[in-house]
Amino acid sequence: MDSVVDNRMSTIATTRDETMRTGDELADLRILFMPKNSRTTYFHSLLEAARRDHGWHINVVGPERHASVWRDVAEKFVATPDFTQRQSWEDERGVCEELDAFISSCEQASGTSASRIILAGEREIGRGFSRPIYHWFETKMARMVLADNTEPFRVLRRMFAFARKTLQANKPDLILSGEWADPLCFTFYIVARQMGIRCAANRPSKIWSGRMYWSTEPMMLNHAARTLAREKRAQAVVVSGRAREHIAAFRSKPETLGYVRATWEKEDQRGFFGYHVDLLRLLWAEARHFLRRQSGPPPKPALRMAFGHYRRAWLRWRQAGFFRRLDEATLRGTDYIFIALHKDPEQALNYQAPYWSYQTCTVGLLSSCLPFGYKLLVREHRANVGRRPTRFYKTMRSLPGIVLIDGYDDQFKYVRQADLIVTDNGSTGWEGLLFGRRVITLADTFYDGAGLDIHFNDPERLATKVVKLLEQPPVKNPAVHDRALGWLLDAEWETTAPLDATDHGGMLALLADICAGQNGRPLLDAQSFSDGFVQVPAK
Repeated sequence: MDSVVDNRMSTIATTRDETMRTGDELADLRILFMPKNSRTTYFHSLLEAARRDHGWHINVVGPERHASVWRDVAEKFVATPDFTQRQSWEDERGVCEELDAFISSCEQASGTSASRIILAGEREIGRGFSRPIYHWFETKMARMVLADNTEPFRVLRRMFAFARKTLQANKPDLILSGEWADPLCFTFYIVARQMGIRCAANRPSKIWSGRMYWSTEPMMLNHAARTLAREKRAQAVVVSGRAREHIAAFRSKPETLGYVRATWEKEDQRGFFGYHVDLLRLLWAEARHFLRRQSGPPPKPALRMAFGHYRRAWLRWRQAGFFRRLDEATLRGTDYIFIALHKDPEQALNYQAPYWSYQTCTVGLLSSCLPFGYKLLVREHRANVGRRPTRFYKTMRSLPGIVLIDGYDDQFKYVRQADLIVTDNGSTGWEGLLFGRRVITLADTFYDGAGLDIHFNDPERLATKVVKLLEQPPVKNPAVHDRALGWLLDAEWETTAPLDATDHGGMLALLADICAGQNGRPLLDAQSFSDGFVQVPAK
């Protein structure tokens, strides 16, 4: 292990020893945990280790049908209600007025409007936002909010009521989750801010495969890595061999990030038989929910999902003619700007970059910024192939200079040969920087700490910026460029811990680090919260 890493891990160990001597920042905490279903095994193991080593008192919030999963680690399971159901208190005007005043106070405390929660939940509570651009399976909530555009606010009021009641009853010292973008998690986060309760999200690194970090930032970015990278740059720290090797290896043989690649491989390997086995499980979950009269939101509608599955296969075939695959020789002879569309933009766009959530508008803006002779290559995300209405691609293809790229084609060749990459906050920007390409980002990103991208969020001046940037060399000083990449790689490594650790000691030590408020940064401070969300004027 490199000396820089050794020093960082020694600092973490020392910090952990010091906090234990002064009372252990993690000892006997009352934890409220909001599960992230795609990482159930990891979180179960993490919570079990924290309960054993630090005496955590853990309560879990989730659908009643998931209670058995957390029985081993939770002292109490708080079942979420069905938010489509009208509550008895909604007939009492005074109660509703008091709750609305509370929601307003949450907006003021967090600096964001509650309607951002609706946008974040585009599949259900915010279905009106995504209806023109996605085919999702229908749910009861989605049908309700499409039939009456005032219904999302009633659902939202019920979520706030549930969040406040749960936090008042459980009085947690700390709320943990895998994300805040889910509408209910988003609601809890905003209510927690108003009530002064600390929050932290556990996130997978998008820079190093197999490593995790804690984020106290509202956008769930690794602020500690960003800060540390800037410190390394200011002190001209020597870049580790690990970082240099990573840069060289990526340029020689680029690979998709580990957890993303694993998701794709799992989906590819599931096949026809595997999908229908999963469908039977969903049918059984629906049957149990009905027969046992379980409370809370119903499971995903299996038959509607089956219909969506076959519709997706049909649309994938029908829409194949919209997309192209270009070889490297063709790309080298083409002047082009590259943008990659996002998958399921509830988090990447609707939560973290809401101004760019309508990707059609973003592509249209870039089309209007194209210098003469340039094309705009737009790569669809492979997970969205077959999920969009045909009119979406017809509209996009009619824009001047647009070439739609197959989402299943190798993305790296398009990044490597691009004259300019434009992204709101996507990973193509980081890949472009590794390849030494020009990159414009339109929102905060996980690679801001490198200081190499051109952060730009003024649409009126974007065309001018594009023209001027294309006149400059992609990289002015390769050595300086690579050192900046290396500093961020090292900072990310030193502020993350391994995913596969059996005892989770490193991960819990990092949590103790931020709980201790090292470097004068408490676990949740008003400035970091305000910087992450859109401000609303005080009344």
